[in-house]
Amino acid sequence: MSNYNLLNRFHIMDMIEPGLCPNFYLLGKSISLLEETTVELTTIIERKKLIEFKGLMPCFSILMPYYDSVSKASQFMSRLMDSYSIARDCYDLYKGIIVIECSEDWSEFGYNCSVELLTSFISKHKEVCFFILMPEKKETRQRDILFGELTKNQLWIRYECETLNILDCITLFCDEAEALGYFVTEDAKDKLVSFLRERSEFLTDNKTTVMQLVKQIQLNKLLNPNISNQICENDINIVSGLSERINGAGIGFNSKIR
Repeated sequence: MSNYNLLNRFHIMDMIEPGLCPNFYLLGKSISLLEETTVELTTIIERKKLIEFKGLMPCFSILMPYYDSVSKASQFMSRLMDSYSIARDCYDLYKGIIVIECSEDWSEFGYNCSVELLTSFISKHKEVCFFILMPEKKETRQRDILFGELTKNQLWIRYECETLNILDCITLFCDEAEALGYFVTEDAKDKLVSFLRERSEFLTDNKTTVMQLVKQIQLNKLLNPNISNQICENDINIVSGLSERINGAGIGFNSKIR
């Protein structure tokens, strides 16, 4: 995903006046893709000067575990305020980006009244651009309830971060490999399809995994110059940790991509 592609998807950002950046509510089934999208969007915001930054750091993030009581909500808000104070530094007011990464439990169990401590904080800090990252292992009716509460006071852009389908991932893999001078065999494609179907994208999306596979295969072949420039099934097995072990013996040095 490039900044260009993101700008195409967020045409409205071209109409936003400097200093009036809305907030963002990002949903998706891959934490890595949510984080990648956030990084690229914050880069766009900085480049287009949609926020008048003021403080020690222009952006910081905090994890928000699921809670359903005022006491646990207060504990989270205390951590948030500590981070806010550090980012503000010696200034009277912090102007920047705060990224709140929600636990996946929020998409399953949804909004509860204890979240009002957070929504109140957000509504009182219009000079801050907030990102809410909502990862979800499955779609539920609860995932947008928090979004509805947030929109009562400020403007929010809701965006669903969709991962590449498997066919597009195979095309990407082949394109990247061929650009490096390698030929991908049909059995390698079949093995990669099987691998991508079996793995979960929750922590790392398939696009990131495929790019990592290409780099690892390239490194393996550079270290063994006598090996063919073909990428075959065995290459996929080795770098993905799918190769069979005899009686479970031996020490493996290949990273499993899961």
